[in-house]
Amino acid sequence: MNDTKGMADDASYIVYKEVATEIEDTINFDLNKLLQIPNYKTYLHSFLKQYDFTAWNDIYDLVTAQSGKQVFSNTHVLLKDRNKLILSERKAASNNEVYFIDSIESKVNIPLKLSITRFSGGKDVNSNCIFVDEDKIKFPLTIRKWQEGDEFYPLGMTGKKKLSKYFKDEKYSLLDKENQWLLCSADQIVWVIGKRADNRFKTLKTTQNSIKIEVK
Repeated sequence: MNDTKGMADDASYIVYKEVATEIEDTINFDLNKLLQIPNYKTYLHSFLKQYDFTAWNDIYDLVTAQSGKQVFSNTHVLLKDRNKLILSERKAASNNEVYFIDSIESKVNIPLKLSITRFSGGKDVNSNCIFVDEDKIKFPLTIRKWQEGDEFYPLGMTGKKKLSKYFKDEKYSLLDKENQWLLCSADQIVWVIGKRADNRFKTLKTTQNSIKIEVK
């Protein structure tokens, strides 16, 4: 019996390595690969049973469901996103959460580590850092999740774009969208944090006061 169980565990491990990719705090299951495997439901059960799922028929139906469908356990959520199942831990965060930044020279640790400082000199531009014109923003700044109807003016592009369209063009998964934070001045998006700044707040040659905003 123990030998049989060991063989089954070995087979599950081999299949897991073939169909699953661990990315940060998620596990992505490639459905194109999974569906080619005989008895794939048995393997799916083996992969997910440790995460306290009980609605197994719902999970099996999720394989062929439309994107956006989810199945929950007490601790985790399994999300169908195009040709993937994405497993992640359930989080208490809400789209209604808002965090305030009252002034320059601030350091923020929640919901992510962010620093805001006055800046002069050359720009070391990267995805984790932006430079904005101090005279174009209004404190307090806010950090929040995206909402339906949000739009911004992506740096390097002409005109405005719905944030939902930006997410689609950038091939965000549903989980990526849920986890994306925005830095805002009043009701205007200053930065899709870590991704794209807004053109309205960029520094120009005529800018007198520049601010560096960096996510750690």
